[in-house]
Amino acid sequence: MHGGARRSRQGGNTLVESALTLVPTLVMFLGIVDVSLVIFLQSTLTNATLEGVRWAVTFQSSYNGMNCSASQASCITKVVQDNCYGFLNNYSNLVTVNYYTANDLSNPVETCNSGTCTQTGTLPQTLSNGTVVNYPNQPGNIVQVQVSNFPWNWLFPVAATGYQLTAKSINLSASSMDVLGALAVGTTTPPNP
Repeated sequence: MHGGARRSRQGGNTLVESALTLVPTLVMFLGIVDVSLVIFLQSTLTNATLEGVRWAVTFQSSYNGMNCSASQASCITKVVQDNCYGFLNNYSNLVTVNYYTANDLSNPVETCNSGTCTQTGTLPQTLSNGTVVNYPNQPGNIVQVQVSNFPWNWLFPVAATGYQLTAKSINLSASSMDVLGALAVGTTTPPNP
């Protein structure tokens, strides 16, 4: 009889020890998954902007059946969205396409967002080498594709306020840029940005 009581207490100890080790292990596991998802998402956004820039420097007239002659920026945005595994499907307004001239690499000469382009610099302008820049997306200019402030909520609540656990959100951003390539043979003016 004395041995049965001891086994009963040992069973209770095992339950308490299991709970004390399971909770921290679960928290560590969920934390690793959460951080891994953020790293994956940041990498995906960076790759998507890179693909958008790669597409932009080629001056193609269509993308997956979409006519790009009216607005290159709309097609660039679509390229970025298509390379984000669906994360940006409802966030096309977070994709911005900027065009820079060699005279000023700090301030874009034109900015495009949500299919609308706004000229922010003066054109035409003459570069130091004598080249006259008439278009924001003229070959030799720089195109930048960026995703700004993509909201991401942590899957696992990371902050406790009072008796409630609340999930904090973060904003992720990515950007890529390159020099615009040559126009297609026989073409003298670039398509609309």
